[in-house]
Amino acid sequence: MNDVDLLQALRRRDPNAARALYDAYRDRVFAVTVRILRDEWDAEEATHDALFTVVNKIDLFHEQCALWSWIYRVAENCARMKLRTFKRRPILVESDTLSAMMAPAAMENTSDRPDDQLRERRCVEAYAAGLMEVEETNRSLYMAMDLDGRSKEEVAAELSLTIPALKARLHRVREGLKARMLAAA
Repeated sequence: MNDVDLLQALRRRDPNAARALYDAYRDRVFAVTVRILRDEWDAEEATHDALFTVVNKIDLFHEQCALWSWIYRVAENCARMKLRTFKRRPILVESDTLSAMMAPAAMENTSDRPDDQLRERRCVEAYAAGLMEVEETNRSLYMAMDLDGRSKEEVAAELSLTIPALKARLHRVREGLKARMLAAA
């Protein structure tokens, strides 16, 4: 089925058109999303989101451009939205996990190679030392957001900070910890 026939079938809401779209464009859309997301599972989800959006929003397509150009843009936007979602929802690290990670027993047996063990130990020690040197307010907001997974709005209200100020402080803490860990590695 060529693009013109596919477009007409999608606009008629032909039940076979969505499958034809998937068969025709799935691999190309997946290539776009995996390039942005760098994870096959997330890219697969973004691919499905993009193709679903194309089917549902086909009436918004203007025929001045090629169908693939529009599908490409939709796929790119779906992948970028998924990236933004990741930035808003940090991966949670439980405080007991962090404590276990910093315990001497946890630093042993992670690798058989002594140089790897030393590097890991130095990174964890640099992280812990860096976190202890951070100003109390900044440490509190870092722990609340990055370790406890709380929203920036909630933390900003609790610490009487504006959201831009909170973001700036969080960025400085993260960059400082990252620099310390890289220097230790």
